Amino acid sequence: MAEVCTLDWHIAPFRADRWLDAWEPAAAKMPAFGAKSWSLIRAIDDPLSFRQTSIWDNRKDFERYWFSDEIERARASVIDLYDLPLLPAWHTLVAAE
Repeated sequence: MAEVCTLDWHIAPFRADRWLDAWEPAAAKMPAFGAKSWSLIRAIDDPLSFRQTSIWDNRKDFERYWFSDEIERARASVIDLYDLPLLPAWHTLVAAE
């Protein structure tokens, strides 16, 4: 059964565009590590709030992505742009089209 991982990013004021430019290429690497799909959405009511969602057959593939040297470097490059902590939340996919 597929699992859905969400990451809720809350960006510091005046840094959202810089964060998005830096992080989007890292998020786009998810399929190379086994993600079935991924998305990055921005809240309309709070433009500093982003949600990254990805669907995985295997949680270990996400961990391989998240802790890869490339993504660790990407996270380090944006660490001063978002509020901590950043923790993955896992969900079971129950319906999708």
